[in-house]
Parts: sequence; C-alpha cells; structure tokens
Amino acid sequence: MTEPEIADAAYIDTPLLLASMIDELREQPAVAVDTESNSLHAYQEQVCLIQISTRSRDYLVDTLALADLSALGAIFADFNIQKVFHAGDYDLTCLKRDYQFEFHNVFDTMLAASALGEESLGLAGLLEKYLNIRIDKKYQRADWGRRPIKQEMLRYAQLDSHYLLDLRDCLVPQLEKLDRLRIVLEDSASLASQTPAMKNHEEDFWRVKGINGMKPPALSLLKQLNHLREQLAKAQNLPPFKILNDSALVEVATTQPQYIEELNLLPSLSAGQVKRYGKDIMRVVAQWRKSPGRVARTRSQARDDAVLRRRELLSDWRKETGLAQGLPSNVILPRDLLEKIAQARIESLSALEALMSASPSRFEMYGEAIFNLLNEEQL
Repeated sequence: MTEPEIADAAYIDTPLLLASMIDELREQPAVAVDTESNSLHAYQEQVCLIQISTRSRDYLVDTLALADLSALGAIFADFNIQKVFHAGDYDLTCLKRDYQFEFHNVFDTMLAASALGEESLGLAGLLEKYLNIRIDKKYQRADWGRRPIKQEMLRYAQLDSHYLLDLRDCLVPQLEKLDRLRIVLEDSASLASQTPAMKNHEEDFWRVKGINGMKPPALSLLKQLNHLREQLAKAQNLPPFKILNDSALVEVATTQPQYIEELNLLPSLSAGQVKRYGKDIMRVVAQWRKSPGRVARTRSQARDDAVLRRRELLSDWRKETGLAQGLPSNVILPRDLLEKIAQARIESLSALEALMSASPSRFEMYGEAIFNLLNEEQL
C-alpha cells in the first residue's frame, strides 16, 4: 500500500497569492475541488478552507483570511475548466450559500463510482482500490475554523483533492466501456445546477427529533425550550446540539419538572449540563406555567393517491432494473428525477422526454419502459 509522498500545498491567504493562483487555474483543463467547514463547531457553519488541485500543484485557500473570492467564482463558472468533486453536493450547497458561486462543467467521482456499481463509494476506499493509495480520514470532524491550522490537518485537507484528477482518469475509461459516461456527465451537470444553496441556520422547533406524538402543552414548552437552546448556542457560537440534544428537550418538555433536582433523573441530561443550564431550563419551565401559549400543528400536504402509486411503481421498477443490471437503483433513476416524474401525469412519450430533458441518455435507455409502465396503470 502506497503512502502519499507529495509536496506541500500552497497556502493562499492574501489577495496577491489568490490572484497568482487564479492566473494558474485559468490555464488548466481541469481542477479538483474540495472544502472543509466547521458545521460541528459553530452556531452558523461556514466554509473555512477550499482545496484545489491541478496536475502539478495543490492549493489551500483560507477563506477566513480573504474578504473577496469573486475571482474564484469565475473559475467555477468557466465551461472550459472541468471541476472534479467527490460527493460534491455538500461542497456545492455550502459554496453557493457563502459565495453565491455558479458551477459549470462538473464531474463527480462518487457518481462515477456509483455508475460502475461500486459498493464502497467513500473516497478513501476508492483511492485504495484504484490508485493503491491510503489516506487517513481522522480529521473529518475537526474544527476547521480554528487558526492557525495544524500542519497535519493541512496535509489531510490537501489529500482530499490531490488524487481526484487521477481517480477520474481511472474511472472514465471504464464508464466509456460500459457506455455510462454520458449519464455521469448529465448527473454531474444536474448536481451543479440543481443543488440549492444551503440555508443559513434558523430556529425551527418542528425539526426537533421526537416531536411526533407530543401533546399540545408539551409542544408549547418544547418551543420555549428550543428558543432557550438557540439563545445559548448563539451566545457561545456553538451548534445547538452541543448545548442540549433533542432528546433532552423532549424529556424536559414531556416531564415538565417542578424542581431542578428532577433534571438529574433525565437520561439525556448530564450532570454538567444540569449545572450549566439547569437554572435557565427551570426558569423557562416556570415562565411556561404562567403563560403556556399555544402551538398550531402545520397541516400536512393532502395525500394524492395517484402520485403515491406512481412513486411506488417507479421505485419498484428502478430496483428491479438495477438488480438486473448490477447497478444501484439511484443510477437507474435518481430520487429527484423519480419524484419529478411521479408528480406529473404523463400523457405522451414526448412529455416524458421533456420531463427528463436534463438526462437525455437516461431517457434514451429507459424512457419507453417508464412510459409503458405508467401508461399501463392508466394513472
């Protein structure tokens, strides 16, 4: 097994260094891209580092040190430069949120590996299989917002993009041999254009896990406890779950304790959390007793039996087709495209073709089978 021996990456933390890097990237036919964020360590996560690799050099862009990254946006939007990601949906949604970048000419190596029927889609496993390279993923959950960044973390980040161009080169011939390259390019293009910008963190107690089945009084207390958690998290610049997890909120809202000592009996609250936040929790419970408030449940969308039936038919069909071809069902028909088709009443093959316009290769292979499947049911 080969251990990586590569030159140190160029650390880009000044406008002058950024401009020099951009000049070099403009001349490249393809660049590999990855990002590191601080989602586990900040109230509002942000992109903290952008890794970019060419054939000859690696760059680590310190986004916290640079006020203007618009020049990099021009590289990402350039149709003539292919941007190679691995599982790029998270990177894309974060970059769009923080910088409003647009992306064209994207190739995703995870989509490529999936189209080849690879069972293990993680970057480390693919590099080991195709390039005989072993990389360590131990800093996956590190705090990338801290400065200075430790040297071993910089090397970890560098390796996430360094081998992506080589990995793409290994996958493309196999995709061409199996006539699946067009599908990967179409799916990568859809990933680049349709991945939405991630929303900034916002308070929403309906997203608390365990909320289903709670009675109205408990719901109203849960809402107030969630608000407390948001205030504490924002003040300490921590993700809310690092203040109190969802289970703790639900347990307090359900038991509605009278005394602070009762908090020590709740399984999801540690002694340290009771010591730090117990008085605040009891203050909120006391205020709730004086003024409970009311919480109206949101109405769920009316059930459409025809849509449900189409969804079921398409799900079963793509699973059976995938098994027959030795491919994951999502390669046969991605979930978002399945849902798009299920939501429509397809009257003609041309209407289905228009609906599948972002994936003409997939329509060419499966369009008639999908149309016949739905038409036979007369949904």
